Amino acid sequence: MAQRWGSCTPAGNVLLNPELVKAPLGCIDYVLAHELCHLKAMDHSSRFVRLLRGLVPDWERARQKLNTIAR
Repeated sequence: MAQRWGSCTPAGNVLLNPELVKAPLGCIDYVLAHELCHLKAMDHSSRFVRLLRGLVPDWERARQKLNTIAR
């Protein structure tokens, strides 16, 4: 999982990149919420974004921080 912080399979299994433990807690929360939202919406539709925003209102900032860490 060198390219992703996490994933969710169609069977509902959430997989996390072991390197995630080194990320700030807010970023970890974002990744967990992101993958759990996939249990309700397997795509990145507007429904998915609404679910994610309900759990992590500033998810864009956490995502940007993770992208910076990944470089």
